[in-house]
Amino acid sequence: MQAGAADFAIRGLELHSNARFQTGMWHWKNLDRVFALMEQLGLNTLIFHQIDLQDWLVWPQAYFTPDIMRARWPLRRANIENAKSHIREVVRRAAQRGIGFYPEVKEMAYPDELIELHPELMVIKGVVCPTHPFWWEYERAKYRELLEEIPGIAGVIMSPGSRESKLSLSVHNCTCDRCRTYDPAVWYSNIIRSNYEPLAAKGKQFVVRDFAFSRADQNFVVDACTRVSRDIVAAMKNTPHDYYPTFPDNPRIGHTDGHPQWVEFDTWGQFNGMGLFPVSLVEDMQRRLRYSKKNGVTGVWFRADLEVVSDTSVFNSFNLLNMFGGGLLSRRIEQDLENVYQAWLVHGVLDPLKAESEETDPAPVQPVDRARFRDFMRASWSVIEKTLYVRGHVWTDGSCQFPITVDRAFFNMLVFQGRDDWEPGSSKRVEPTPENLEIIFAEKEAAEREVARLPEILNIEQAHLPAELTSSVNTMLELYKSYVHGFRLCTVACFTTKRAAQTRAAADVQAALAAGDAVRLYREEMGRRLKDTYYPHTVYWFFDLDNLDQLTADIREKMAGLSGQTPPV
Repeated sequence: MQAGAADFAIRGLELHSNARFQTGMWHWKNLDRVFALMEQLGLNTLIFHQIDLQDWLVWPQAYFTPDIMRARWPLRRANIENAKSHIREVVRRAAQRGIGFYPEVKEMAYPDELIELHPELMVIKGVVCPTHPFWWEYERAKYRELLEEIPGIAGVIMSPGSRESKLSLSVHNCTCDRCRTYDPAVWYSNIIRSNYEPLAAKGKQFVVRDFAFSRADQNFVVDACTRVSRDIVAAMKNTPHDYYPTFPDNPRIGHTDGHPQWVEFDTWGQFNGMGLFPVSLVEDMQRRLRYSKKNGVTGVWFRADLEVVSDTSVFNSFNLLNMFGGGLLSRRIEQDLENVYQAWLVHGVLDPLKAESEETDPAPVQPVDRARFRDFMRASWSVIEKTLYVRGHVWTDGSCQFPITVDRAFFNMLVFQGRDDWEPGSSKRVEPTPENLEIIFAEKEAAEREVARLPEILNIEQAHLPAELTSSVNTMLELYKSYVHGFRLCTVACFTTKRAAQTRAAADVQAALAAGDAVRLYREEMGRRLKDTYYPHTVYWFFDLDNLDQLTADIREKMAGLSGQTPPV
């Protein structure tokens, strides 16, 4: 850990979980490792991110009496008592190390049992209303109880109105008269105020996290904070919408109407190989940390995993490098990145083909071998950028998966993950014109050439590592090559099909069918390659054969519609 004043006062590490698979933040073997790393890197804030964590820590008793809980929902009561005890101990051990603890949640959230007690919340049958006035006092009661039960927390980080939250005006699922006419600015202000007031009364920090899918929604969130209190911290991702290293800087950084600012970073690689195919993000991180510091940001944090993918994180990946980058650079931005690489490699590398719960101790890399690991991680980012992005646009289904249908692929890229909102006109780069297609296909061909060179760059056989780890890395590199090849085939197939749908020319239709057939052959090859293998489940997430089946069927159907033929089975 470096001495002297840090560039950022708040330097956090974030762990995820969800109610279905409680990994990471609920297991002490992992938490002991996390605490040790935080002390080593000088990180002073621990964040537990679970969308409904508040519902696992409070009843609240203003609505669920002890008699009702014992009579109707004893299992929920027991789960809450267990989770509460666990979090209290996490808070205690964090405090012993000078680490502040924040739950990170999404609002609005509520237990399903609440609707049985308050059926009036369904103004329209079967749909819970997000604008019912009941919610504002319910939210206050929930956070009052949270601070009574776990008074040692430093504060709460909350995402209002996310599409991932249980209830939100932004989803527009309730069509009652009140919802149809409710001012979004008022709704965001109400939810933020009802959370802020009980926290402020106890002197706790309230952090409102911008998780907006559009510039308009982003503005609603930040502006609502101003209407409530300038004491509220405005938290933003380093790039708009999500963690896309190819995207511009988040436009609200430095423009938060006087609110304190925190910025969050991904180190695991949700949209960049998900830790299995590792990449260096530290070069991008250093630039964006400079930008954040220049624009008045005082806090940064770095997430280690993702709630929807279990038993994997930076703690079973070469991408632990990026957590080292976050920790070291958040203390002192202006340093040679060689320091980051050296610190990571002295600590040691982890097996990318072991689940996190199976991971053993990291294997330190000898000084003579370290330059190759640095060069490999940098070269791997170049591969991933050309594989999972199309001229800077996000080109995956979900997190790093193959496209499922042509229309869905373009919807994800242009609408759902749309870059145009943040860089107007950027979608013109991915229109299926002959000129663009030549550049796009060349990009994917370059990715294939580059991934083929990665084994030579790393030269893992000469790295003096345990034989099992060496074997795993070699297998990962073989899978990596297959993955990049599959993405090239899917990209060619989708863009060729899109072009054929526009021109309806016979030659373009035939080219699309041929490209779809190449995807089909690849799917058959990967089916044989993966049969009777025993990899961590994330490998099968990457090579989802059902996705490839749906994509090839979609292409056949589309092209048959253009030619008036019945699509072949």
